[in-house]
Amino acid sequence: MKRRILAIFLLAAMLCGVLAGCGDDDRVEETAPSDATLQARLADNSGRVMVLSYNTAAPWGSIWDGTSSGKREKLFAAQILSIAPDSMGVQEINSKWVEKMEEQLPAYAYYGVKRGGDGSEKTSEMCGIFYLKDKYELLDSGTFWISDTPDTESKYPDAGCNRVCSYVVLRNHETGLTYAHFNTHLDNVSEEARTLGGNLIAERVEALVESYDGNLPVVITGDFNQNRDGTACAALEAAGFTNTQDAAKDNRPTYHNWGTETTGRAIDFIFRNDAFRTVSHTVYAGTSDGTYVSDHYAVGAELQAE
Repeated sequence: MKRRILAIFLLAAMLCGVLAGCGDDDRVEETAPSDATLQARLADNSGRVMVLSYNTAAPWGSIWDGTSSGKREKLFAAQILSIAPDSMGVQEINSKWVEKMEEQLPAYAYYGVKRGGDGSEKTSEMCGIFYLKDKYELLDSGTFWISDTPDTESKYPDAGCNRVCSYVVLRNHETGLTYAHFNTHLDNVSEEARTLGGNLIAERVEALVESYDGNLPVVITGDFNQNRDGTACAALEAAGFTNTQDAAKDNRPTYHNWGTETTGRAIDFIFRNDAFRTVSHTVYAGTSDGTYVSDHYAVGAELQAE
């Protein structure tokens, strides 16, 4: 009888090992994500570019409700692999998450600069960009501060903290298609700082495009901390940039505060210049394995080079 009980116990243990993640509350999904989407993106040289904007909330979350930073790292990496953007602008990412993503997303390279002025390494934000390193060559990169002295680490007087915009210029190894990706996180306190951000980014983009003989597709991603009617968005639109999200479809908040905000409008946006055409815009609303990947939803746009 004891032997029979022992055999049943061992069989149950073996079955638990076969069934993915038995008793493992920290798993991302039942099986490892397929890399088919990533391989398809790497092979696509049609001039179509998939870009993503994502406020990661890297330092935040709580172990008590399952949104701890350590758990969400894995969920974030799995979600990015399922979308496989050509390039991705991230906000509220710190050095720990960058290191983790470099391990878990080996197809991507990263550029970003710490904004400075933060109290700890944990909260030291970068507004960096990940890009597919086997598909694109990095031609140029840079960072400027949203302040009166943008070329030095600094803060706008009325802003809540230092704010930056980083950019990369990428060239497709196979086709030579070259585009620039700017990424920012505008201030949450000062409307004047946000307005300055929109105007300053437009000026820096214009200067970069001129250095490429006036012919350079550009995408701008970010957490704008305002809705589409805000002054920073208006400044970009006045400079000739187009919001990739149709205004009629801006009917859900992209900042959802861990699922507690269910009504409102977007504050995370993707803008493009006329060298790109918008194919689609997506708000990736929902959870992964029952957990919110961030307190913001990712937003993505497929763009076609004209």
